This record gives sequence, structure tokens and C-alpha cells, in this order.
Amino acid sequence: MPFKFSRCLCLQHPQRDKVVEFYQKVMGLELAKQEYDNIELKADPFRIFFDHGAVMGPIMEFYVPDLEKAKTELLSAGCQILSWEGKGGCCYAKDPFGFAFNLWEEPEAFNK
Repeated sequence: MPFKFSRCLCLQHPQRDKVVEFYQKVMGLELAKQEYDNIELKADPFRIFFDHGAVMGPIMEFYVPDLEKAKTELLSAGCQILSWEGKGGCCYAKDPFGFAFNLWEEPEAFNK
């Protein structure tokens, strides 16, 4: 099962709007996209997504061609599922060392 880093990071915090304000005003990051409850800032060559939630540290994101197959493989490798919304939603896992990451099904990412 291939995994490919998406160049996206997620930061969760209960006071998400204050965190976004800090990164825009103090750190100078520009708004890339805001729709619904999703705020994304440019941090070229990366994107940082900001969500409401408990602080888990930076959450990396990886593309996978098959979300459910990746989940099975990760569980057998000792990972823990933190939250699983399925295709099109957040699918957070924690590796055996305590680092959190999101999986996003994006088969097209492997055609390049």
C-alpha cells in the first residue's frame, strides 16, 4: 500500500479562530481557502488546515489509493484509529510512536 505525503498539515485547537488570527497577523500566512468550517492558510509549499478540537500537535496528511485497505494495513502495524469519518472526511490515526496523521483517499495522486 503506497502512502504519499500531501504537503498538508492540520492544527486543531479549541480556540481555532484565535490560532488562525495569530498565524495570519504574526506569522504572515495568507488565506488560501475558507469554506464551511474549514480554514486553510498558505505556507508554501505546504497548506495548513485549522480545525476546532483538542490539541494533538501537528497532524500530517497522507494520500492513499484505498482508504479502507490503508486502515487495515495500519492497524496490523500497531496504529490506533483516533477518528474515522471515511472517504471525504477526517480519518485520523496515531502511529505506534504517538504521532497523529490523517489519511485522504486520492488515487490520482499516484498517477504522477
